[in-house]
Amino acid sequence: MAQSNFKSPARMGSLGDGATAAPAGSVPGSAGKGPGPKGADFERRSFLGMVVGGVGAAVAVSTLYPIVRFIVPPVTVVKEVNELVVGKASDVPLKGFKIYQFNKDKVLVVNDNGKLTACSAVCTHLGCLVRWESAQNLIFCPCHGAKYKQTGEIISGPQPKPLIAYKVRVEGEDLIVSKA
Repeated sequence: MAQSNFKSPARMGSLGDGATAAPAGSVPGSAGKGPGPKGADFERRSFLGMVVGGVGAAVAVSTLYPIVRFIVPPVTVVKEVNELVVGKASDVPLKGFKIYQFNKDKVLVVNDNGKLTACSAVCTHLGCLVRWESAQNLIFCPCHGAKYKQTGEIISGPQPKPLIAYKVRVEGEDLIVSKA
């Protein structure tokens, strides 16, 4: 049988190299856990654990920050105005409509043979966008069949309230929408 070079603490004294047997479980040459400089309990393993944890936290934050900024929409503050130039009068086709942004609402501007009217473009039932049906001369919500008059009053459907009415006028080429 071949002799191994392994020197266990129990066999150290019997091998004859002048080594003395160390108590079981101790590591030769280690200083053990004791207070460091000026009484601080300083261990390499705990220090390296804190360094690795800090680096991991920095990597996690630098990775998650852009993802969170992408998912959470930015807070936008819309300045409330009483009237606003939303576009050109020629943008709304004859017997047609166009939707414009006015404050926090979308406004449906209808051109019914030169007669301009405006009301909210958001259905009061579930918030779908409505459209002008020139053949039937009414505003229609495609989500659940809500029908409104050109002025936003309810004709039929599940909607609880009429559409918010707005004033619209033309000055030169500008189309101006204002609160009613």
